[in-house]
Amino acid sequence: MIRALVITHGNIGAELVRVTGLILGPVEGLSALSNSGKSLADLRAEISAWLAEGAAGGATGAVIFVDDYGGSCATAAQLACGHEPDRAILSGVNLAMLLGFLTWRENDEFAELVGRLVRKGREAITLVGGR
Repeated sequence: MIRALVITHGNIGAELVRVTGLILGPVEGLSALSNSGKSLADLRAEISAWLAEGAAGGATGAVIFVDDYGGSCATAAQLACGHEPDRAILSGVNLAMLLGFLTWRENDEFAELVGRLVRKGREAITLVGGR
């Protein structure tokens, strides 16, 4: 199974994960992590531990969603993930991306899944009602 971790400032990620559970029911393999009160080294260590736990449990890939490119969440994720082909970091996390992840992860190849998630995230950002 491909796992995902949502890393955000404050509790935004935890709330997004909670809401996906309200919509889809209980979900496995989706967690949240806040950077609140953590140094870059602390955050990197927690991400590394999450990645190691997944590898030990037989996870076939890891997607890390972050709220803002260039912030501490993204930097720590990059340091923890390295350049492994079965790991991806996506910034600009939104609810549509998480719902897509949970819906598609079992049937898509890893690279295809990552591409679909980026497209889904972009499609979810739109002007409602037009002007």
